[in-house]
Amino acid sequence: MEAPHSDTSSDTSDFSQAVTSHKQWFKSVLGLGALEAKLWVASSAQLLALMCGVIFLLLTTWLLIIATSAVIAWSYGLPLIGIFLTATLVTFLSAIVLLYFVKRTLNNMNFSRTLDTIIPAEEE
Repeated sequence: MEAPHSDTSSDTSDFSQAVTSHKQWFKSVLGLGALEAKLWVASSAQLLALMCGVIFLLLTTWLLIIATSAVIAWSYGLPLIGIFLTATLVTFLSAIVLLYFVKRTLNNMNFSRTLDTIIPAEEE
């Protein structure tokens, strides 16, 4: 016995409505994701601008500390060339220390542990 023709069209209609409903849900989820991404980008740009301000102020503070130390040393009669060489050496050593911290941070940014956790490597 054959199924009535109206049942087939009803099934097709139900399937079509389900597909349409899922498409609308997926579109709203993607729209929410896009909105979240826009907020994240705007917040990241604001954070970057604030960090640039902080870096500028820290750099200015560091240079003022060196300048104040140089003026104090000069007021005690130390030669100006010696003061400038010492300030240059201190600045250079500070840069080396910061470079060490940058390299250490880059070495710690290893995503292979996360990848190995998600997709374990097969051991032979």
